[in-house]
Amino acid sequence: MTDDLLERAVAYLLSVLPNLGPDLSAPTPCRDWNMRMLLAHMDESIAALREGLAGGQVRLTPGAPLPSYAGPLHIRSRAVALLDDWANEHPRSVVVFGRPVPAPVLGTVGALELTIHAWDLAATDPTTPPIPDRLASELLTVAPELVPMQDRWPLFAPPIDPPTPTPSDQLLAYLGRTRLS
Repeated sequence: MTDDLLERAVAYLLSVLPNLGPDLSAPTPCRDWNMRMLLAHMDESIAALREGLAGGQVRLTPGAPLPSYAGPLHIRSRAVALLDDWANEHPRSVVVFGRPVPAPVLGTVGALELTIHAWDLAATDPTTPPIPDRLASELLTVAPELVPMQDRWPLFAPPIDPPTPTPSDQLLAYLGRTRLS
């Protein structure tokens, strides 16, 4: 695993955001979630990561709803701020569910979360770029630890057969993802 995993995940997210359409009520591959709900979830995820890096603890409480004016530009600014936090001095470990977690593990979890949801946001567009091979390959090596086969529902669907052997499709298939028709 490389130290720049979170940075590459944010770079992928930033490459997807400018291509999103204006209809935030559009469906996503996340069951029963539209784009606005997914953006709100990403906002909460980024807030949790930033909280952990700033204060050494993630409280895991829901954040405020995504403001009605917020959209891809809001997520972009939050993701860039996360990169700034990651680049600066931060705790070596973060308390999550009352247990210390090494900061690099928090970064890996964040990388998986942001990468997969970036793909979810763009999955309705057939021209969506795949997750970059190196990023997908590295996330695929840790996905079974972060998203084990037991206890994955309702957060993740069961694995499916990947449509191609690319790292991107393999990672998405492991997480039960498929493009919307």
